Amino acid sequence: MSNETPRVFVPQIPSRRDSESRIWVPTVNLKPAEEFGEVVTLLPPGSQFFAAKEMTRLIKQRLHDEGFREIDYLLPLGSPTAMAVTAAVAARRLNGRLNILVWDGASQSYSAYELDNLI
Repeated sequence: MSNETPRVFVPQIPSRRDSESRIWVPTVNLKPAEEFGEVVTLLPPGSQFFAAKEMTRLIKQRLHDEGFREIDYLLPLGSPTAMAVTAAVAARRLNGRLNILVWDGASQSYSAYELDNLI
């Protein structure tokens, strides 16, 4: 598996609904994240969860179905609850390890960080 390409998991892409077309339009450019791998979005734009249990179930299911691995990255975007749940589930899945991407406004690019001993 080590020769596979990493992926970038995004809990939810920040978006706004276009007033004319009524289509959800991303408010961030994820092109710079593609340098680290294929972008995989876990939840659709505009999703609002009033039941954290359901959000947790959906995120667990998506990470399982997509096969989240140690070489993959988490790009924490979207609902704060979705970001927290995704980080917790992913870290638990990887026994306390997690690679995350953080935006650096000065260089207009993402930096990768490896977190360890999270659980």
